[in-house]
Amino acid sequence: MKDEIEYLILSGNFAAAKKMMDETDFMAFEEAFISAAHDSESMMFYTFIVDMMQEDETVELHDLAFLLLVYPLSDVSGAFNAAYYHAKRSVILTDHKEIKSLLQLLFLYAIPDPVISDKEAFSVAKEILKKDPENKVARNILKQTAKKLDSVVVDINHFNHIKKA
Repeated sequence: MKDEIEYLILSGNFAAAKKMMDETDFMAFEEAFISAAHDSESMMFYTFIVDMMQEDETVELHDLAFLLLVYPLSDVSGAFNAAYYHAKRSVILTDHKEIKSLLQLLFLYAIPDPVISDKEAFSVAKEILKKDPENKVARNILKQTAKKLDSVVVDINHFNHIKKA
């Protein structure tokens, strides 16, 4: 299936690729799609997802776009920022109820150049822990961000010398 998906996407035959997606278990399609994208590293895979979203915006398509951008296309400039967009849309479309969607946001905090702020990561981690108090990823991020946010507290007296300038 992977080779067929790769051929259809790279040749721009999105209608046939969509038909295959509709007729296949989505998880199986997703796995083959990501594998094919990894082999070719072509933006045509992202173009296919965007084309599908024009017809019907779904959580599954946003999640697939997220995976595509953080794995096979991660070296493309702006990929993590685009992945943030898709993670946020997934959270919105699931009404903040799906931990998987929220964890995508935390993934974007854990990368070397985080796409989300300490404050947002802290908030997302708290949201996850309300739903799943044992979630280790959220617990670790909560601890990490709490330390960072505490260190940001500044003594205003430290800046008094600037008034005289």
